[in-house]
Amino acid sequence: MVREVDVRVAAFLLATCLWPTVPHAAPAGETKPVLPAFSGTTTWVNRHGSIMVLDLGQDGELRGYFVNNAPGKGCRGIPYDLSGHMLGEAVDFHVRWRNGVADCLTETEWHGHMQPSRNGGLEIVAKWQRRSTLAPIGARKPMPQTGSDLFTLQVTTGLQSQIEID
Repeated sequence: MVREVDVRVAAFLLATCLWPTVPHAAPAGETKPVLPAFSGTTTWVNRHGSIMVLDLGQDGELRGYFVNNAPGKGCRGIPYDLSGHMLGEAVDFHVRWRNGVADCLTETEWHGHMQPSRNGGLEIVAKWQRRSTLAPIGARKPMPQTGSDLFTLQVTTGLQSQIEID
């Protein structure tokens, strides 16, 4: 008898395996950053449907791209380069909304942390600040916009998982 495994169960099991539970020890006198127990490429989605693809290197360096899908915002549906850093659970990344297709004359920085989600997966909770990249005319520089985001890790296998029961 073959039984299909619910994707949510698979996501929970994967997140449980990936979430670091034991801190890594460093030799005496040497400070070693504690990184998540995974590296490689992951996909995250926020509540507005924006997509963030992160490639986490062994040194904590983040690279990837961000596709803005927020309603009523400019530069939608186009990938923009993302760079940043992850140290332990802390996550910082930056997007300059300019590429070979469009220039929205802004940049955004996020500062947050990774944590387990209520459904057993992972999420990134972050505050953001968006500011203009235009040089101000006159004495006043425009105030940056601020807000918060919640990104949820998307787990896809590409294949339907099955478990064979004896």
